[in-house]
Amino acid sequence: MQIFYLKNIKSDFLEGQEYNHCYNVLRKKVRDKIKLTDGKGNLYSAEIKEIKNRKIHLNKLKILKSIKKNKNTFVAVAPPKSFNRVEWMVEKLTEIGICKIFFIETSNSERNKIRIERLEKKIISAMKQCNSLFKTEIEGIIKIKEFVKKYKFKNKYVADIKSKSDLVVNKINENSVMLIGPEGDLTNEELLMLKKEGYNSITLGKMILRTETAAVVGGFLMNVIGKK
Repeated sequence: MQIFYLKNIKSDFLEGQEYNHCYNVLRKKVRDKIKLTDGKGNLYSAEIKEIKNRKIHLNKLKILKSIKKNKNTFVAVAPPKSFNRVEWMVEKLTEIGICKIFFIETSNSERNKIRIERLEKKIISAMKQCNSLFKTEIEGIIKIKEFVKKYKFKNKYVADIKSKSDLVVNKINENSVMLIGPEGDLTNEELLMLKKEGYNSITLGKMILRTETAAVVGGFLMNVIGKK
């Protein structure tokens, strides 16, 4: 099933990346029917009314189904130095179904800038590729202390290579976060601060994982295995 993304479903046209995919790649024509999502769990059908000025105008918009997520899972991660690895990580977390990705700045962070617009395109592409009706959200870089004070979660985990505790899957509910530090790891002060804020240190296995790999593994444990 080919799905197009329309952030504001009340608007009646596709443009930009979605216009290009629909018209130049898939060669859709006037009166063709297409399916759309707003990235919030809703699937719509529409008919192409007109193609003009690099916009695809739609009519006969109809909702086909509306679903709700059975849990809200989040990943907070210090982005790796390579932006290619950041893109890969965001793509995979989208495919897994993570609700939102927070980029955090720590003492040992290797990157303090993120190209949000470029990552948004990667997210939309990944969402469509796996036929998801939910768009993963992202937030620009925030200092770790500000993050833990500003955002509240029911279940809070931090990946720690020194921890002996596994993630208890059956205790994951609808509001959980996994925090992943940078390649140089979180400092003892940062780990202590997280512990005081209610974060539980867990292991992601015996191997030392790259930041982006750890984020995907942690997200998978929460969002996929945690559904059992």
